[in-house]
Amino acid sequence: LLKQLREAKLKGRGGAFFSTATKWKACKNADSQKKYIICNADEGEPGTFKDKSLLNNYPGLIIEGMVLAAFISGAKNGFIYLRAEYNYLLKKLESTLIEFKEKGYLGKNILGIENFNFKIKIEVGAGAYVCGAETALIESLEGYRGEPRIRKHFPTENGYLGSSTIVNNVETFAMASRIIELGNNF
Repeated sequence: LLKQLREAKLKGRGGAFFSTATKWKACKNADSQKKYIICNADEGEPGTFKDKSLLNNYPGLIIEGMVLAAFISGAKNGFIYLRAEYNYLLKKLESTLIEFKEKGYLGKNILGIENFNFKIKIEVGAGAYVCGAETALIESLEGYRGEPRIRKHFPTENGYLGSSTIVNNVETFAMASRIIELGNNF
């Protein structure tokens, strides 16, 4: 799966354009007892609505991308950090999570794979533009004021609660899902 992402040259869609395969591999190889997946759905850039459109029309594609990241990295828990102004999408996202769990795509032993356990919780942001930055978002999830951390480590080394964490935005998870689904035909 990492090879497919690397060959597709998928880069994060959050602005830094960092290699998704490199980030996910770093989390996979991290010596961290707990690992987390965070979907940054705090789209605060003025005039930008791509994430809102994907969340509204293809919520399963984003969740599937998060599940793939969890499978690759070994993460057991994930968060969708939803922009406060997108609160009206909350029910749709929650019902999609329920559907995924009922079909065996979330929860314990996903798709019958022993010890592949992953759950996702939705957290609604407080409407702070700065929480679009991954370390500010992590601070907010931890219950602190959403301010960027001084960058000593990448989140894959020391992220949520000091554990290895993958933070990607909505579009990156959706694209990862499509790349894996389509394989060489992407």
